[in-house]
Amino acid sequence: MPHRIRQLLSIVGACAFGLSAQTFAAAPAENTFEIVVGNGPHTGTYKPPADSVICMHAKKQKRYSAAWKDFDAHDAKAIAEAGINVSNPDDAGAKQGEVRIAFGDPDKKPTVYSVDRAPLTLTKTATGAEIAFQGKTKDGIQLHVTAKCSDIEEM
Repeated sequence: MPHRIRQLLSIVGACAFGLSAQTFAAAPAENTFEIVVGNGPHTGTYKPPADSVICMHAKKQKRYSAAWKDFDAHDAKAIAEAGINVSNPDDAGAKQGEVRIAFGDPDKKPTVYSVDRAPLTLTKTATGAEIAFQGKTKDGIQLHVTAKCSDIEEM
């Protein structure tokens, strides 16, 4: 009898280990976007759903981008879209690009915060990259934008 109990416990343990290995298997790669608006009418932190953030590395066009869009945006206070784009991401040296954050219905004159020729940080890792911007719009709106890209469309 004790032999059967040990056998049963061994089988249960092996099954449990197999299930836990599946449970702790690597989660699919996610892209994240975080926008912090430091002042103005849209002050706050915004984190669009990770499952709808896209990242793209277009080598021929010399662009590395992260973007998100709410196609059903209607609330004037809600974030409707966000994008950060690095120009010449594969060149050595300091990075520049564009940042664009829009609030409200795109058909009803949304509030847009944008910075062209923005000084950006692009940090590439073995699993993707992080793009960051901290600065102000020409109207003095403080922005801190961070995109973490793990699932990247290579073009």
